[in-house]
Amino acid sequence: MGKFSSLLKLIPFVKKYRTIFTIGIIGIIFSSIISNPIPYIIGRIIDKVLIAKRGYSEFYELISIIAVLYILRYIIAVISKYMFVKISNLVVNEMRYSVMDKVVDLPMDYLSSTQKGYIQARISECSSVGSIFSPQIISIFLSLIDTVMALITMFVINYKLSIVILLLTPVFFITSKKSANGFMKNTQKMMESNAILNGDTFEIINGIEDIKVLNGKSSSLLKFKNKLDELIKNSTKQSNSILLFMENITLINNFGTLLILLIAGIMILKGQFTVGLYTSFSLYIAKVFSSTQALATIGTTIKPVCLSIERIYQLLDMQDENYGRHQYLNEKIESIKLNNIKFKYNGSEKYIFKNLSFKINKGEKILIKGENGSGKTTLIKLLLGLYTPTSGKIFYNNLNMEKINNKSLRNRVGIVSQNIFLFRGTVLDNILYGQTNKNREDVEKLIDEFMLTGYINRLPKGLDTEISQNTEGVSGGQAQVIAFIRAMLSDKDVIILDEPISNVDAETKEIMLKILKIRKINAILIIISHIINEINFIDKIVEI
Repeated sequence: MGKFSSLLKLIPFVKKYRTIFTIGIIGIIFSSIISNPIPYIIGRIIDKVLIAKRGYSEFYELISIIAVLYILRYIIAVISKYMFVKISNLVVNEMRYSVMDKVVDLPMDYLSSTQKGYIQARISECSSVGSIFSPQIISIFLSLIDTVMALITMFVINYKLSIVILLLTPVFFITSKKSANGFMKNTQKMMESNAILNGDTFEIINGIEDIKVLNGKSSSLLKFKNKLDELIKNSTKQSNSILLFMENITLINNFGTLLILLIAGIMILKGQFTVGLYTSFSLYIAKVFSSTQALATIGTTIKPVCLSIERIYQLLDMQDENYGRHQYLNEKIESIKLNNIKFKYNGSEKYIFKNLSFKINKGEKILIKGENGSGKTTLIKLLLGLYTPTSGKIFYNNLNMEKINNKSLRNRVGIVSQNIFLFRGTVLDNILYGQTNKNREDVEKLIDEFMLTGYINRLPKGLDTEISQNTEGVSGGQAQVIAFIRAMLSDKDVIILDEPISNVDAETKEIMLKILKIRKINAILIIISHIINEINFIDKIVEI
């Protein structure tokens, strides 16, 4: 359930905030040092003031010292724990950003074959990693300091009783650890049963119409009941393991305390020990036992976090899509050449196309024609570096595409996809998306040049119209025009239009065809379409 060594993988994220982390550690150490003398002072009050019936002044003095120590410990503890709360949020957000950054750069072969929910779950697991920096967990790691200081003080008070405590501590530790291991094992089984039951619940709710039609209620409920019985069985085991865990701890603690009372009582009766020192000793014992228990059971909290770290690093350690691609397109694209391209998706035995070869030069307008499902859109994904050909080569300016950095390639290629995706924000935000060197004035100038001002102004707020999610807020045709303006604004070396007129209204179609026909385009223009009778301005047709 995760290895403790996985915690070392957090070092790169913590390094950035090492000052805050160090302040937090120092604060917890100081709060431990400050609180250590308090049990001894309490014992002194009992022996030297209360039993001896000394004056009030010494009593008030010692009480004041304890009060000051409590206040100092409170202030330092609050500051140090605040530091850990802060670093927890900072590290979690840093991890989230790193994982999202990695996901965006992962190869499409992996992304297309992996459930989106799985990837989202990995990103969400970053939140659970933050618990490792909680003040409670940090205090457990540093409770060793408490234990060591308490033992030193106990040896100063009475070494014989301290030896008894040292002998009891391993017993307490082993009992706590074994009980915790049983609890963790049963918890895993319970969680697995719960996940299986949730799957059956989702299946029943999702298929409830078919269950009704096929009269399948009895068989579905029987299957559900079996899974429910398994959950109840494992849940009962988990509850019993919690009960056993708590009672084992209580039993060992009680007998340990009773043994110390027996030995201390005999020593007190013989005049070799005092009631005050026994009181101090008991308070230190509580520290040692609680620290021992915390260290023994730390795996119940830490190991799930370690597992989350390992799962997150399964993504972070993956090779991104630019692995081995060290060449950059620093010059304008003058030509694209495909040489005997064959391609099939991972896990598929069927080739989308075989032995596809053609060449496009700057200034040419090329139509890639083919029926639906023939692989036209797949070809565009290959040209954009989203996928790598199964065999054959693609060359940009005689450079092998397999060596070209994808970011430098996509900086020079603009595309209007068949399925337009618009981001949350305004129409203007979507047109300027990914273009840092353009502004509103450039957009308005291009719209005016395309004679689209009236068309854009029909939107509720023109360029400032809000798009709430994907294309919600604009029609399919308007989304196509927005994506078209975005592609043309970018002044890319290659412009790809994937089925630009197949799913739009007559007005949008006329606007786009007129622009493509009249406007002088110095870039390579690639149009993907199965409709050719209205696209009469192209230079070359490639049929798939």
